[in-house]
Amino acid sequence: MSTMEIDGRQVRESSRRSGAVWTWQSQSEQPIDYEIEWVQEKDVFLYGTRVRPGGWNVSELDQSTWVNDGTLEGAREVVERRMSSMPR
Repeated sequence: MSTMEIDGRQVRESSRRSGAVWTWQSQSEQPIDYEIEWVQEKDVFLYGTRVRPGGWNVSELDQSTWVNDGTLEGAREVVERRMSSMPR
């Protein structure tokens, strides 16, 4: 797992069997967990949110905007480039 700063947020990158995931948390009284998951086999990005102790709400991000070359490095570049459009 590694941590990077993207658009003023501390974002953790970790691997999953399906690909990779980038997670961060809001800076509010009741924090919201956010994640972007890259599913390597399908080369798609999923967006998840959760207010603890609840479960995750997950949706697929627009494939015409979240475009990747099928590699982890490419997925990382897409996340870094598109992070500014995601909630804080």
